[in-house]
Amino acid sequence: MPSRRDVLFGIGAVGTAAVAGCLGGPSADPGSLESYTWTTSGADRRNSRAIPDGTAPRDEPTVDWRVEFGSPVATDEPIVTDDTVLVAVGTDVVAFDRETADRRWSIDPENDAYMYRSSPTVFDGTAYVPEVTSLTARDLETGEIDWSHEFDTTIGQGSLLVSDGGENGRVFAAGGNYVHALDAETGDHLWEQELFGTARYSLAKYTDYLYVATSGGELYAITRWGAVEWRRTVEAGITSAPIALSSSDGDAGPGVAVAGGDGSITYFGMGGAREWQTELGGFGDDGLAIAHRTLLARSGSTLHALDPNDGSGRWRVDLGRGSNNPPIVVGDTVYLGGDKLRAIDIDGGIGIRSLRVGEQRFEHDEDDAVSFVTAADGKLFATTNVERFGDESAELVVLS
Repeated sequence: MPSRRDVLFGIGAVGTAAVAGCLGGPSADPGSLESYTWTTSGADRRNSRAIPDGTAPRDEPTVDWRVEFGSPVATDEPIVTDDTVLVAVGTDVVAFDRETADRRWSIDPENDAYMYRSSPTVFDGTAYVPEVTSLTARDLETGEIDWSHEFDTTIGQGSLLVSDGGENGRVFAAGGNYVHALDAETGDHLWEQELFGTARYSLAKYTDYLYVATSGGELYAITRWGAVEWRRTVEAGITSAPIALSSSDGDAGPGVAVAGGDGSITYFGMGGAREWQTELGGFGDDGLAIAHRTLLARSGSTLHALDPNDGSGRWRVDLGRGSNNPPIVVGDTVYLGGDKLRAIDIDGGIGIRSLRVGEQRFEHDEDDAVSFVTAADGKLFATTNVERFGDESAELVVLS
């Protein structure tokens, strides 16, 4: 990390006027919301990966509890409700009690043939669980099945979204080259829309539009009734979930951003127009978050902060090691895994481009690499991955 003297020398060399636009975006508050949950992949329907008003550890955290999975890997992010943590652990999907850390229920404890790649999403006391080729609605408390719907193909990783509840509730799920809509209460199949390519990553929804990315580099905007509003091609392929930006995220207005296989970020307006594209270099899967009018993108070993209005860079921080783990934002802090659990000031500290001081709030070491991180009620919920051969198990670690 450069010293303060080095940074100040660099600032003086380029002049005050040049520095004015390089110190970061609008200053963010630490957050005051102490009661919140993380009930769906990406934190919300927009896939923002952010709780902008939330609180979370800003200094070196303490470990409240940890529990082993009995598996070397977690395949998707922890989902956290008031009293339950649900984690896809490869061979199973497990519900842990938040207070005791006990296993409350799981869907397939004897499994040795299938890989469960997607986290559930929770709405109104029901856990909607992707179970290889079926979507199952389970009671959150007991795990008992309310209904189950079988598809012809495997459900894509992270591609589950619940919109509203009651008689107008919808569950959107992508599998193979189709996206489906089911009635959230009954499981009745409402419609399906064929895609050009296999659906990948989490879905995003804003107003009446559902955004779906495919392995062929196609980005779809689909209405809640199943009609394709528009389809755009990212020539280098898409390597992140779509993230829907609202009008409060920037002056460019509502739209959707995706990362490309060539290290680019592309932003499309609500009507499908390509508003801007910026080049970052190598890119890790599923690495976007939006909060405080700042778009965060993880690109290999670097965390970039971008202006969502035009894609220009505000600051960047070297993380020391490449990883595919996506960032999240809680309050004024960016959290992300890798060789360590890191907390970064969303303003990027002080400095120019990658020459910065004061950007890092803490680094937390685990015996194994930290993969996914989510947050709830002022705590961080992180999973680890075993990176060596043997009988070791990955863990769920809760920090405050």
